[in-house]
Amino acid sequence: MINRLVETNQGVEVQETSLAIDVLGRYIGSTWDEATMNGGIDFDVVVIGAGMFGAYCAEKIYRLGPNLRVLVLDAGSLLVTEHVQNLARIGLNAVGPKKDPTGKFDVPVVLNSDDPGTRERVWGIPMRSMTPISGLAYCLGGRSLYWGGWSPRLTDADLKNWPQPIATYLQSPSHAGDAYERIEKEIGVFDKTDYISGPLFDALHKKFVSASAGVATVDGIEDAPLAVQAAPPASGLFSFDKWSSMPILTDAVREASTRPDWQRRLFIVPRAHVTKLQTNNGAVTSIEVRVNGQQKFLTIRPTCAVVLASSTIEATRLAYESFPTPLIGRNLMAHLRSNTVVRIHRSAIDPTLPKRLEAAALLVRGSTLKGRYHLQVTAAAGAGGSEDVMFRMIPDIDVLDQTLAAQQEDWIVITLRGIGEMNGDRNPNANKQTGQSPNWMDLSDQTDEFGVRRAWVNLVANQDDNSLWNTMDKAAIDLANALANNDPTKIQIIVQPTRDGLGTTHHEAGTLWMGVNSNDSVTNFDGRFHHVSNAYVAGPALFPTLGSANPSLTAIALARRSAEAIVRERLGAEPGFVPLGSGGINGWKMAGSGGFIELGGNIIESVDGIGLLWFTRQQFQNFILRVDWRASALDDNSGIFIRFPDPGNDWTIPVTQGYEIQIDNTGKNPDTNPPSFGDALHNTGALYKLAGSTATPAIGQWHTYEIEANGTTITVRLDGQQVSQLQNANRSPKGFIGLQNHHAGSRVQFTRLRIKELP
Repeated sequence: MINRLVETNQGVEVQETSLAIDVLGRYIGSTWDEATMNGGIDFDVVVIGAGMFGAYCAEKIYRLGPNLRVLVLDAGSLLVTEHVQNLARIGLNAVGPKKDPTGKFDVPVVLNSDDPGTRERVWGIPMRSMTPISGLAYCLGGRSLYWGGWSPRLTDADLKNWPQPIATYLQSPSHAGDAYERIEKEIGVFDKTDYISGPLFDALHKKFVSASAGVATVDGIEDAPLAVQAAPPASGLFSFDKWSSMPILTDAVREASTRPDWQRRLFIVPRAHVTKLQTNNGAVTSIEVRVNGQQKFLTIRPTCAVVLASSTIEATRLAYESFPTPLIGRNLMAHLRSNTVVRIHRSAIDPTLPKRLEAAALLVRGSTLKGRYHLQVTAAAGAGGSEDVMFRMIPDIDVLDQTLAAQQEDWIVITLRGIGEMNGDRNPNANKQTGQSPNWMDLSDQTDEFGVRRAWVNLVANQDDNSLWNTMDKAAIDLANALANNDPTKIQIIVQPTRDGLGTTHHEAGTLWMGVNSNDSVTNFDGRFHHVSNAYVAGPALFPTLGSANPSLTAIALARRSAEAIVRERLGAEPGFVPLGSGGINGWKMAGSGGFIELGGNIIESVDGIGLLWFTRQQFQNFILRVDWRASALDDNSGIFIRFPDPGNDWTIPVTQGYEIQIDNTGKNPDTNPPSFGDALHNTGALYKLAGSTATPAIGQWHTYEIEANGTTITVRLDGQQVSQLQNANRSPKGFIGLQNHHAGSRVQFTRLRIKELP
């Protein structure tokens, strides 16, 4: 035992213990004050939970919306930055449910007094139930640091029970492949045999295909969809082994840290446990959080997106506590899971197989009238179990030699893990009775350390579930016997089909399912709550049905969809319009002096001058351009330029060859001596020197320009009211769009630039 690090009032850049320098914690995490009290603008997105889906969603919002500010709050702390199986034997393990004193049987945690506390450093059981439940990994990355990596798609039959737009999104081809393919490439699933290949795999695949012909419920044999990339994605690039969400989140937060905190766009605050969301007029406006046990509140704008990603059960608990509806917590589903382990003699598989260490994996799909199932098949040619050699990093050549030397037996160990679907019940009026169907989640009478009610989980198998379970277990034994040519001398059953508890799968889903409207679902197709305008969900809680597939691949695809929707809305997307650029100044170029800075929140601000920031990627002819802008002082000066040719570094070309929509409430005419003020041709809303305006928009408030250029007519509307119009415009009919920075001290901000091209 060593002494706990004691907090002092003496600030240090990086903390040190007796055994380590906490550079990872310091470089990845931020304190509450660093993230929320740095003088920067408000956050655009708050993600609650940095597990598999929250971390992924946060990273995608950061990448796709390059001028949005994102805050990630996680109740746990930093543990490691990779999947534990990518590391040498570090001694970190996943846990199962609480055991009885004999260590043989799973027992439930019904009362706080039953709670075993933190196990394996980070695992806790925040929910209460009559069903034994494994709980959650309270650390950045969450269960993505431990998961098995199996990532099958939902089948066509599964998706027939989903809303058609979502099924189409997941499966319809696009320029980058369908949504499934994009995620498969991202997490290492797409090239399945770059990790599993060789004589054992080839022989086993062939044998399974022939064996499955005699098992009526088997639908097909597929390559194993494991989220492990062994080969580099391109020449000279490194592969990333087993996927977890932590490497991408770590890389994003380190990139963000190159800016000062007031400009920084991504913060992660560990040990920040969100207890409740306060709403006003149908939007989340305040987040109650305990940071290292201390109560804090974060006020947010109604336009700030809040993503609930703290697991199916905990995200549902937070929604139920914060803005309950009769549907929240219904439709709870998990998976029926069994394990069968056999030894098959090599001669039954292929007598020519070499006697050496090899691993193989396959996916068996099956179905009955009661539902669908699949078998995750792992095999190892050797004495050890298949899981032992398939998912273990061996960093030392001597250890490898010892392992290979031990693998010379004539038997192949095969594990068949069965996973069957459960069906949910969405009826808001169904009786909630503990220990009986249907399944549901509600709030317990037990409270946590902060006095907040814990989740209560009712999860039981009904008659149809048990029927499917029996069929799946029989299929596993029938396949195993068929692999041995039904010769009892060629098979040794090590473990008869043994069922895992319903609360051990980590596949809880469905409690915040998506659908068309609030009458029959909780969230919409982008994962946003129907009744809360800025609250979203990331994770399997969104699933209308579960199918038999592990939920990770589909849930990651939906998390990306939600991230894209959040970014699109905050970049100014409106029906018929597209964002001009991707937020910030990426894709823009400066001509002249001065410049623009990114403030976050998709806001840029003019600095010094005189110059012009112009969008280089496209010229426009006939269009409607909408721009939100704000002046900070009466004498601020700026403008929006349209239809000008490539200016190079000469800011005067847009002045003489394009059109400027002026921003200057003083109406200053610099061409008189001395300069005059109140000139309509130089006033806010004017087409500079060409068509006057007498508008006087308020200083310090956001305003919207709508600039319509159609043929030789250019019309300017300010906050919905026409303020100027130029007819018979005779300068360039087509060109670029730009924003002016005018002089030192002038601070004009712009955001939400969006455009619709006209025929």
